[in-house]
Amino acid sequence: MVTVAMPHRLYRYSYDFDQYNFLVSLLARRFGLRVLWERALQVLWEIRKEWHKALELKPRIRLARSADLYVRIWGGIPFDREVLQAIEGGPTRVTTLLMGCDVRDHDVFRKEYVITHRTFPPVPWTFPLKVKLQNLRTHERYADAIFSVPDQMGLALRPYHHLHVPLHLEKFRYVVPGRAVPRVVHSPSVPQAKGTDIIEAALETLRGEGVAFELISVRDVPHEDLLSILSDADVVVDQLIFHGPAWLSFEAMASGCATATRYLEDSPACFRPPVWGINERNIVDRLRTLLTDRDLRLRLAEDGRSYVEAHNRIEHVVDRMLEKVEAGRGGVPDYVPTYLTTQYIPIDDKEAATINAETDLVSGETWYRDHVVGRTHDGLVF
Repeated sequence: MVTVAMPHRLYRYSYDFDQYNFLVSLLARRFGLRVLWERALQVLWEIRKEWHKALELKPRIRLARSADLYVRIWGGIPFDREVLQAIEGGPTRVTTLLMGCDVRDHDVFRKEYVITHRTFPPVPWTFPLKVKLQNLRTHERYADAIFSVPDQMGLALRPYHHLHVPLHLEKFRYVVPGRAVPRVVHSPSVPQAKGTDIIEAALETLRGEGVAFELISVRDVPHEDLLSILSDADVVVDQLIFHGPAWLSFEAMASGCATATRYLEDSPACFRPPVWGINERNIVDRLRTLLTDRDLRLRLAEDGRSYVEAHNRIEHVVDRMLEKVEAGRGGVPDYVPTYLTTQYIPIDDKEAATINAETDLVSGETWYRDHVVGRTHDGLVF
């Protein structure tokens, strides 16, 4: 197995997915001097992108062709389309794990889930709609299996599988404190995108009503420290805008916390975690019940740990992924997306033309003929 990743330039506790990382990793493994190679490739990218591409593309293709399974994490890596085109028809299987902002368009997301009053903060990896469509259509065209979740797939056409969060459970200390006065943790990675303002306001409303709890608000701590905090918490209130449970919620369940988060109640049978669903309309009432009912918290904590042991243990997640890859494009999907093809109304003719143009890449696929073709509406042609 070959893993290519390097420390992120912007976020200390995550990894880089920028245009420099692949060749830098190969050169640094062989010759050392990582900082020198990184700077040289950054400069080359800025002055002559075509030279950089020529240097990068050949080793990328060679490595992908040598693999039995090419696992693509994040849908926006440079030269994806060229690499996948080059290895198509060979023995290498391709699976894509889509992670969020690589394919989620916030305007489409707001329309699909009727979130009209919230703006999302700019992030360093924000892409325009055309680029996100290119990312998504590339993997819809070439991957043997795609794994994702619904609220980042508003632009999707191809059926896909649920992306389960993989956990090394031995890294988590499972403790259910069972306090009468619960310790509540909220730890948003991006507060504006997680609904932190609404969550904290709801908790203050409950405090004003006399509901007893201890709030631990966590920001920018090392992952090891966060896991220690979770193992001594009774409740985690995760997110209110995007749908969970996601990484933090599953880590909370593994640690013995009752977990409250926004959740799609019509999720398929493969994704029915025991979380306490909240949204902007019911958050005060739902959290009041959770914070005042100790038996409920204990049940959610115990059921949550049982759930992650059955569904999120990394060995189970990988085995399931391999089964889906082996089944290939004809395998039974967990989701068949329909929002773009039946409900989404483009902003204008230009946006409709952009969406239509990027559809051409996948229009000859069997799944496209089975699930998409003929659903023309509002200037969108399928």
